[in-house]
Amino acid sequence: MKKILCFFVLTLCVASFLPIASASYDNNEYQRKSRAYTELAANAYDDGDYAGAVEYAKLAEENARLSAAFIQGMIAKSDAEKTLYAARTRLAWAKGIKADVYFPGAVKSAADSIDVSAAAFASESWPQSKAAAQAALDALSVVKEIIPLPANWHVEPWDPSKDCLWNIAANPAVYGNPLLWEKLYEANKKLMKQPSNPNLLVPGQNIVIPSIKGEYREGTYDPERTYEPFKNQVAQ
Repeated sequence: MKKILCFFVLTLCVASFLPIASASYDNNEYQRKSRAYTELAANAYDDGDYAGAVEYAKLAEENARLSAAFIQGMIAKSDAEKTLYAARTRLAWAKGIKADVYFPGAVKSAADSIDVSAAAFASESWPQSKAAAQAALDALSVVKEIIPLPANWHVEPWDPSKDCLWNIAANPAVYGNPLLWEKLYEANKKLMKQPSNPNLLVPGQNIVIPSIKGEYREGTYDPERTYEPFKNQVAQ
């Protein structure tokens, strides 16, 4: 009799705990069956039908376990779906700020991981889907918005700008190295007033800043903007 009573009480505990664990998924087929069998077990026990109470309790417990598995699956699916959505949203943002130009490796890795996550989600492999989506988010964690390095320089009067090829090349947004002034000279000498004289720059003249290490450049240098230094945007 004690064995029957203990088994019956255990079943009631298992069946009654699950709705507390995840109320949003508790009204599922297995939980409804578990509750129904629990009620039958209670009635059988009250009627003295202990054998029937045990059988109903077993069915209640089995369905409670199926309900628990169902709930865990739904929670895993929801987590995977949310993580995949976050990864896709982050990737779209990254592409919107040209991260594929500044962080190509991170963007490719994230895109590949998202494909893996989507495939796993389609096959209902929720943990694998979430893990791959999280890998995409991790890959994109290094991405930040960067102002493009300038592709042109508007020459200002010498006083106070001190604009010359040496000083322009030394600017961190250009090359951060005055010794690279010849890169500017070779790209611009045909348009200079005296092509043989690299020291003669005319106010208002446009100096083209060529890409020398595959760095992306656009627009004209603006002293009011804060650029990520050239050395930080290229492999040294």
